[in-house]
Amino acid sequence: MPIYVLWVSLQGISLNRLHMKKFLKIFMPMLAFALISACTDTGITPVPDGNEDQEQTDQTGQDEQTQQPEQLGPGPDFVSQFQKHVALWEFTGAWCANCPAGYTNLNFTLTAYSKYTDCVHMMAFHSDIEGKDELAIDATDQIMIDMNVAPMGFPSYVVDMDLGGSLVESVMLKDHLDQTMTDNPCYCGVAVSSELADGQANVAVKLMSEVNASWRIGVYVVEDKVKYYQKDGMREYPEYTHRHVVRQIASASYKGDRIGGQVTPAGTELLADYKIAVDTAWNLDNTYIYVLALDSEGHVNNVNHCAIDGGNSDYNKL
Repeated sequence: MPIYVLWVSLQGISLNRLHMKKFLKIFMPMLAFALISACTDTGITPVPDGNEDQEQTDQTGQDEQTQQPEQLGPGPDFVSQFQKHVALWEFTGAWCANCPAGYTNLNFTLTAYSKYTDCVHMMAFHSDIEGKDELAIDATDQIMIDMNVAPMGFPSYVVDMDLGGSLVESVMLKDHLDQTMTDNPCYCGVAVSSELADGQANVAVKLMSEVNASWRIGVYVVEDKVKYYQKDGMREYPEYTHRHVVRQIASASYKGDRIGGQVTPAGTELLADYKIAVDTAWNLDNTYIYVLALDSEGHVNNVNHCAIDGGNSDYNKL
């Protein structure tokens, strides 16, 4: 209640001394409450300090930024300047009697359709989970679990770290290759070069981001035409030719290393260097560096590779 109302009310009241003390006991708390209310009235407008316009502008900008986040990935009308390349992972083992037939099924699909000839890159991950295999790497079994192909056993495959299946019949392989080439278009280019010096490969990687995106790169050493034991049905071959064997994961893990910031602006070229110790068991004439560009979902967006000894593969532009 406003103070002046209380004061006017007092002027119209005639009180004797006897009632004055009682009246003051009631009135004084009311007066104190009225004073506090007057000082804290939310209807009071503070004196401007000159920063209100700036604060309002900042808040408006934050709200707009929250409601309209920066576009990540390609828009609906995006067309890449780069050719889409696909990583096809095969999971196999020297002890696996069905694996040679699985590779035959895989290779038949790739050679039967010319559209796969130059843009699908095989990488064979060997496992020793059920028998001896000197070509096995430690990460294979965990990769199969993470890619949800472990229940399918050996041989099996994964396309672009996304779609997988069994190679016993490989009925879905073509569909998965077509699906990733259609539904997962590239929006980056990858270039890689490698030079040997003092027992190590000096690898230089470039990634050109065509859109605002988050990137990781996986770097692998892959040796082709490796001679090693293989079981094939009821037969055993001491010098079987193994194709596209992953010898080493040079990045921190198969999930790759972060390159660039959380968001790389469109039109930015990212650079990364790797130094890889060369194993004397590798035949360097058949050994390559594979680089996989991984998007924010962990799927392969594009691929490139070069020879480990003096190789140089530039961006695959259309």
